[in-house]
Amino acid sequence: MNIPDDRKLFSAIAHGDEAAFRLLYHRYNAVLIGSVKKLLKSDTAAEEVLQEVFLKVWLLRDTLADIENPGGWLYTLASNRSLSVLRQHAREKNRHDDIIADVPDQEDFSAGIYAKELQGLIKTAVEKLPASRRDVFMMNIQEGKSRKEIAEALDISENTVKNQLVTARKFIREYLEKHTGTRLPILLITLLSRFL
Repeated sequence: MNIPDDRKLFSAIAHGDEAAFRLLYHRYNAVLIGSVKKLLKSDTAAEEVLQEVFLKVWLLRDTLADIENPGGWLYTLASNRSLSVLRQHAREKNRHDDIIADVPDQEDFSAGIYAKELQGLIKTAVEKLPASRRDVFMMNIQEGKSRKEIAEALDISENTVKNQLVTARKFIREYLEKHTGTRLPILLITLLSRFL
C-alpha cells in the first residue's frame, strides 16, 4: 500500500469524507480479512472484527490526520481486536480456570459493545420499514442479491428496487442519527446490517 495516498485518505476521512472512507474500506478490507481469518479460524468472526475496526476508524476520524502509517495502524487495530476476541473465547471456554487473566483492551471491548448496540438499533429501524421495503433491503444486504435479481424475484421493476433501497437506507441512517447523535456512513450501516 502507498503511505502518502493512505495519509491523504485518512486526512479526508478526518474531515468526514464518506467517499474516502469507502475507498479505504475497499482498499484494506480484502488485505486485512486474510490475516484476521488466519488468527480466528472463522469467516463470521473475522467479518465481525473488521466491522468493529472500520467502525472504530470512523469514530476516531478526528485523530486520523496524525497517523503516520495508516496501513500499519489498521493492521494493528485488526490484530489487537482479533487477539481480544481470542482471549474472550478462551476465558469463556475456561471460565472456572485462572489460565487467562487478561482483560480485553477497553477500547476494543467498547467498540464491540457499540457495534452490537448499533446492530440493535438497525434491527429496530429495519423492523419499522414497510414490509415490501424491508424485504427488498434484506434481500440486498443479507442475501447479497442484485437489484435485477430482487426485481425478478419480487416481480417489480429494477427502478422500484432502487427507490426502495435508497429510501430504506435513508430511513435507517436518519433513525440511527436520531438515536445516537452520530451520522454514520452508509457503508458502515451496510456492514452492521449483514449480521442482523
